Amino acid sequence: MRTKTSLLLLSIAICSCARLETQVPPDIDDTYSLLSIPKRLIRPAAQPTLSEWHVQSLPLCKIHDTELEEFTLPVSVNLWDRVRDGFGITPQINRRIQQEIEWYAKHPAYLAKVSERAEKYLHFVVEEIEKRNMPMELALLPIVESAFDPFAYSTGQAAGMWQVIPGTGTMLGLKQNWWYDGRRDVMASTEAALTYLEQLYRQVGDDWLLALAAYNSGGGNVRRAMKRNEAKGLPTDYWSLTLPRETEMYVPRLLALKALLENPDVYGLSFYPVANEPYFLAVDVGAQIDLAQAAEWAKMSMADLAALNPGFNRWATDPDGPHRLLFPRDKAGNFIEKLAETPVEQRVVWDRHEIKPGDTLLP
Repeated sequence: MRTKTSLLLLSIAICSCARLETQVPPDIDDTYSLLSIPKRLIRPAAQPTLSEWHVQSLPLCKIHDTELEEFTLPVSVNLWDRVRDGFGITPQINRRIQQEIEWYAKHPAYLAKVSERAEKYLHFVVEEIEKRNMPMELALLPIVESAFDPFAYSTGQAAGMWQVIPGTGTMLGLKQNWWYDGRRDVMASTEAALTYLEQLYRQVGDDWLLALAAYNSGGGNVRRAMKRNEAKGLPTDYWSLTLPRETEMYVPRLLALKALLENPDVYGLSFYPVANEPYFLAVDVGAQIDLAQAAEWAKMSMADLAALNPGFNRWATDPDGPHRLLFPRDKAGNFIEKLAETPVEQRVVWDRHEIKPGDTLLP
């Protein structure tokens, strides 16, 4: 366990009870830049009714003595700095964004836990976004979608860190069967989600706010809303459209995270420091393998192996692939060494039983 600092817990405890100080100047423009104003000039939002997303997120806001660990100091360069430096969407604030900022500010433990959970996945996400020259705000989208939980599953059948529904997953080439669900695969789902966002960006006129809205509610819904405004001679930017309520809160939620990461000290918040280096190594196993055996060879728990390989539904990988497994970098060598000396036919462990008269599955 890394070196700990006790000051942060005190900060978190104090911030959880704090509210934003606010004064209401009479002439504030709703769309000014967040970077151009001090905290005292932020307009207070009306008391909102919590959305389903806010209610579902509340368990992560609770601080338990046995669960919340103090943050360590950064190793090498903090990856959140790299995320911040790659932001490409114009900073802005309005009532809808501020409402989300205030929710996060009143629940500092939520961002503490979620940003720590992101440690396993964030570097890969950042690398993929940079390869595609996309705005780094998109690296915050898994916080909005799933709290960086690759096992997340919604009532609408969306699954994984990027919350892809079955039909969209099929369209994007994500394999889904009894053995494996690519919507939960860390690497495959990230690549597919970013490809989908690129497609949506082009469909809605090269506008990232509209692309994000389309990711949430569907490209068709956003394009129809744009056409309705065009017919009325109204603007077609995201803020001018009438969209489903969840979509109207979705983009502000992401922009609130952007604002908080740009100015964490203003709001008394901290993001868990993540080292600017790969967390995992991908290993091509080449054939089906028993996951419990893979964990044993890597000298790690099944829970830790599953956290990096959440796409597999069963006790073994899909016989027809993919045959890629992810391991923490310090564990991959153990696995590779054992894999090299084990014949393919011994990589899946079967317990065979001959059925005899009187056998039963009942206890």
